[in-house]
This record gives sequence, structure tokens and C-alpha cells, in this order.
Amino acid sequence: MLEKKLITDSLQKTQCPKCGASLDGANLVTVSEAATLFVAHAVCAVCKAESVVTITPGGSGSISVQTDLLSYEFKKFIAAKAITYDDVLNLHVALKKENIWSLLAKKDKNLEKQQKA
Repeated sequence: MLEKKLITDSLQKTQCPKCGASLDGANLVTVSEAATLFVAHAVCAVCKAESVVTITPGGSGSISVQTDLLSYEFKKFIAAKAITYDDVLNLHVALKKENIWSLLAKKDKNLEKQQKA
């Protein structure tokens, strides 16, 4: 787990990818934290742009990338299992048989059935 001081110091030096302001006062939601890595969803205090900030104690310091995901969405996708080659091939085969809108409509109907049960 990284020290709070390192995270604070890194955020002071990290700029918002949209307006260039320091992310020091940004609203942070921790997405992932390990001994050598801290990933957070940040909302710039100045322009409200959302970004993902990665902080490491090593040479790279901190990196901010603009995103349109909200913090809970980011946590959802980071925890999701990886897509396999078979998943891509299965989707390709399915799209040859039906258009994407039909497939999405079927998925919506299945989700509605699951929620009612």
C-alpha cells in the first residue's frame, strides 16, 4: 500500500488532462491499491472532468487519462473477467446470423426475466 503522502505529492504534480489544473483537490475514489500501485477515479475540482489516475512510487510517478466512466463503472469493469479469443469468435458467428440490435434485445429480455424471478 502506498503512503498517503506519496499519493498527495503525486496528485499535486499531476494535471487534469482537460483543463491542466492540478489534481491535488480532486475528488478521488480508489479503484485498486497494491504495494506498488494506486489506481483511482478522479474528478477535477476545477472543470469536473473525470480521469483515471495511476500512481507508482517508481520512475513513472503518476499518469492521468481522461475517461467517461464513473467510479462505480470503472470498478465494475476492472473486476470483470478478460475477454477470450473464443468470446470474440462466438460474437463474430452470432453477428453473421443476426444483427447486433436483435442480440441486444434478446439480452434485455433475458435480464428482465432474471429480475422478475
